Amino acid sequence: MTSTPQTSAEPAPMDSLANRYGRPQRNRPSFAQRWGKWIAAAALALAVGVTVWFTASASAQTLGWKDVGFTIESPTQASVRFQLTKDPEDTVQCAIQVLSEEKAVVGWRTVTIGPEPASEDSRPAGTPTYYDVDLRTDALGVNGGVNACWLPEDS
Repeated sequence: MTSTPQTSAEPAPMDSLANRYGRPQRNRPSFAQRWGKWIAAAALALAVGVTVWFTASASAQTLGWKDVGFTIESPTQASVRFQLTKDPEDTVQCAIQVLSEEKAVVGWRTVTIGPEPASEDSRPAGTPTYYDVDLRTDALGVNGGVNACWLPEDS
């Protein structure tokens, strides 16, 4: 006579398996795994913040220039035409130069371009304006343009 084992309708409690084989060890992440994600997220947020700050501070003051052309009228006279982009209320100084064939400076002039008066049809900030500057030269020039433009310290 063979007997078949009787199975209970209830599954064995989990604690009995844990008692028999031991509890499974939890795989806890290491310190670097737990905090590394937070440190990386903080570093990324800081990098984004610094980038936004640099971008905002760079675009806060609009100042740019571009050479448009020059005319050498004689060995003692030249004219330089350039485009200047600035905020209407800013005062800007620009150094204009004329160069000889040997790349020596034969004409130099610093011009001050003051704030534009407020009017009904005033231009918005960042709109380019064209300027012509006449220069006296020491010798015949072959090239002319803007060396640099800047906002003076005392404005």
